[in-house]
Amino acid sequence: MSISKNVGKILVGGVAVVALSGVGSAYAGGAGEDLYSTTTGASTWSDEPNSSVAVRDKAVDGDAVYSLYDRRYNTGKRLDNSSGEGTTVYSTGDFTNYISKVTACVNLNNKPDRCGPDDRPGDGR
Repeated sequence: MSISKNVGKILVGGVAVVALSGVGSAYAGGAGEDLYSTTTGASTWSDEPNSSVAVRDKAVDGDAVYSLYDRRYNTGKRLDNSSGEGTTVYSTGDFTNYISKVTACVNLNNKPDRCGPDDRPGDGR
């Protein structure tokens, strides 16, 4: 067998191992990591594979909370939770159009809303 045939078999085998090992999961099924943002009174997250986002009200203060989030193909989305302290609201799931950013916010009447930091894949948070 010639060297070029052996090299070809090794390359094809290597590609198969990489494909089966899950390398490149950010492309195959989500943002590639859990996303989380919090501020006083609210938290939001999207766990791998990032098909949906959740927002939780953490304070007995009468203020509604929400998540500002982006999906792979849509930006500037908002998920509201006005159900009160201790409740969590979930978005619909979509594995192809996965969550790519989350930000937790509290809706403050007659004041600027309070928001936590954004969390995006690969930002080191």
